[in-house]
Formats: sequence, structure tokens, C-alpha cells
Amino acid sequence: MSEYARASDDRSQKRPSRPFGLWILTLALLASPMIHGGALLLHRQWLNFGSLRLWDAFVYFLIAPIVGVLMLRQHERARFSAYVFLSCEVLRAVRIHSLALGLIAVGFLIYLQLPAARRYHPSVDPRRVLARLGMKRNG
Repeated sequence: MSEYARASDDRSQKRPSRPFGLWILTLALLASPMIHGGALLLHRQWLNFGSLRLWDAFVYFLIAPIVGVLMLRQHERARFSAYVFLSCEVLRAVRIHSLALGLIAVGFLIYLQLPAARRYHPSVDPRRVLARLGMKRNG
């Protein structure tokens, strides 16, 4: 077996395949600017897409795609970033009285707790973060 094939084999054994629900969440985050822009152009509001608030535009044009890229690249902070983003979506749902947005966000928050999602996007390891920062953990 060639060295390339062995290295490729090692990588496939280390990383589980991306669960379908994570594909949906990742693609939705990456498509967020197009969905929000389309809703604005059509003067329609769906969930919170199409909102005229500047902060919402910032969230859907910039923040959501950044979280999507983190998830796509399996960054070590991807799951944490998704938790923060989805928690803010729950708060937005309360603000705009959107049961659908709230249920979708809570649904994905729960989905991120499932074993397959946790295997694919593991929790941030504080020891690795402290080691990268060159700090020791007391205690």
C-alpha cells in the first residue's frame, strides 16, 4: 500500500463522516446571505430573514457564514460557535414572536447534543487551548 493511501486511510479512520443534520445546518448557515438577500429583494420576511434591522443583516450576511465555514472545516470551536449562534436565534425568535424560528434553533441545539454530532464536532478541550496559549492549568 502506498504511503498516500495509508495516510488517506488513517484520516478516514480518525474522522467520522459528517451526519446529515450537520450538513443541513452547515449549508443553511453558508446560504444565509443568499436567503436574507433574497428575502430583502422580495420584500418578504421568513423566520428572521428579510428583517430590515442592521444587526440582523450583520448576523445573516457575516456571522452565520463564518459559523458555517467553521463547521465545514471542522474547526475545534465550530460546535461552540454554533451553540452561541443558535442561542441568539432563540432570543431573536422570542423578540419577533416566531415560534418556527425558535423551534428550529432549539431543534438544532438539541441535535448538536446527539452522539454523532458530538463525535464529529467534539467539545473544546481546555487543556489544548491552555497549551496553545502557553499557560498551565492550576489544580
